[in-house]
Amino acid sequence: MPDRVRYAVTRFPDLAPAIKQCCADNRFFRSLCEDYGEAVEVLRGWEGENDPERLERCNACRELIADLEREILRELEHWIGE
Repeated sequence: MPDRVRYAVTRFPDLAPAIKQCCADNRFFRSLCEDYGEAVEVLRGWEGENDPERLERCNACRELIADLEREILRELEHWIGE
């Protein structure tokens, strides 16, 4: 399991087996989880700064993370339903 995929597993622990299996079977899903992990890492690096520009970037990153979470769940739902 790629390092950044662990963020999706941590975020959705009840779905960990499905996430791991889907990552093994589906390159798109694995990439989606890696993108999610990268976004979480970027946000963690930016948080705590009082710079207004950074605050804007943090908010945009949070929105991206929420979008990726929804996409991960949608893909899992599709994969499980097959």
